[in-house]
Amino acid sequence: MKILILASWYPDSVNPVNGIFIKEQVKALKQVGLIPVVFYPYDKNINRGKCMRFVEDEIIVYRANTDYFKKAKISRLFSMIKAAKMLNKIVVENNISLIHCHVCYTAGFIGYIYSKFFNNIPYIITEHSSKVHEFSNKIYNRILFYLSYKRARYVITVSTYLAKELASLKFKFKSKIIGNVVDTSLYFCNNKQTGNNDKKNWRLLFIGLMPDSEVKGLQYFIPALADFITENPYYNIDFNIVGDGSKRHKYEKMCKDLHISDKCNFYGKVDKSEIPKLIDRNDFLILPSIKETFGSVLIESMAGGKPVLATECGGPEDFVNEKVGILVKPGSKKQLEIGIKSMIENYDYFDPNYIRNYAESKFNYDSIGEELKELYISILSS
Repeated sequence: MKILILASWYPDSVNPVNGIFIKEQVKALKQVGLIPVVFYPYDKNINRGKCMRFVEDEIIVYRANTDYFKKAKISRLFSMIKAAKMLNKIVVENNISLIHCHVCYTAGFIGYIYSKFFNNIPYIITEHSSKVHEFSNKIYNRILFYLSYKRARYVITVSTYLAKELASLKFKFKSKIIGNVVDTSLYFCNNKQTGNNDKKNWRLLFIGLMPDSEVKGLQYFIPALADFITENPYYNIDFNIVGDGSKRHKYEKMCKDLHISDKCNFYGKVDKSEIPKLIDRNDFLILPSIKETFGSVLIESMAGGKPVLATECGGPEDFVNEKVGILVKPGSKKQLEIGIKSMIENYDYFDPNYIRNYAESKFNYDSIGEELKELYISILSS
C-alpha cells in the first residue's frame, strides 16, 4: 500500500527540525510495512517552481518550491494550485492509494483542491497546528478549512483538546485522535535517580523554543523556581535549559534579577542526538506551557524513564497521569512552585521502568504505525 504524505512542514537543510514529528511518522509507516512517499511543496532550497525527487533514508521524497511571489495572498493561492498539479503527477507516477495531509493550512487545502478537481482518491488530514482559530478569522481561510475538513475521510488530531477546539469552530469532520510518534529506541532507562542518595541535589530540565509568544511558560516557571529555592534552601537545584529563541535574553536577565543565575544553565540549541543523554542526566523534565496541542518532549522524557512536570494546557492531559508525572494549572507561578515541591517530595513513587514502558507501548513506531495502518485499510476497504 502506497501512502502519499503531503506535508506543510518537513525537515530541510536550513531547518532540520521543522516538522520532525511528521518525518518520524513516515518512518513508523515504513516500519509497519507500508510504502510512504513524501511531498513537501515549501522547500526554499529548491529552484522556484521546480519539483525534485530524492531518496532519503530509503524513502522517496519530492521537494518543491511553490510559494515565492512577493504578494503573500497571490503567492499562496498560486502555490496551492501549482502544488495540486505537481501532486497529480506524483500520485500517477507512484500509484498512490491514499493521501495523508499533515496540517490543514496548507497541505489540507491542497488535498481538497486535488481531490475536488483532479483525482477523487481519498485523503485524510492530521491537524497539528494550534493556529487554526487565528487563521480561520479570515473568511477565505475559513471557507477552505471548512471544505477541506468536511471532504476529508478523517481529520486526525494529536489530542482531545485540539479536536474540541476544531469542533468549537463549527467545522464538520469525522474525528479520530492519534498522538505523535516518538522513536523510543533512542532513549534509555538507567532505573536510578540522578540526584544524590540524600535527595539533596536535583537536576531539572527544560527543552523547547523561546519565542515572542512565550507560549512555553518560562516567564512563570523561572520566578516559581526562584521562590522554591528561597523557601527550600536545603536543596541544591540545577535548572538546565535547552533551546533558543527571541526571548532567551529576557529569561537570562530574569534569572540574574532573581539571583538564581548560578542555578540556571542555558545550553542554547543542541543536536537532537544529545537529547537522550540530557534526559538521562536530569531527574525530571519541566514543560510549563500555556498551550500545547501535544507535547512530544514529554514522551521523550518518559521514554528515558523520567517523570514530567507539565501544565494542563491541552495535549498533556491525554497522556500524563499520576504514574508518570504531575499536572498543574498553566500560567501560575504558585502552581508551578507547588508542582516542583510535589515532584521532589514524591519522586520515589515514580517507577522508571513503568514510565519507560508506558511511553513505548503508546507512542513508539509500531504502535502509532499500526494504528494508522488500520485506519488506512478501513478507508480503502469501505
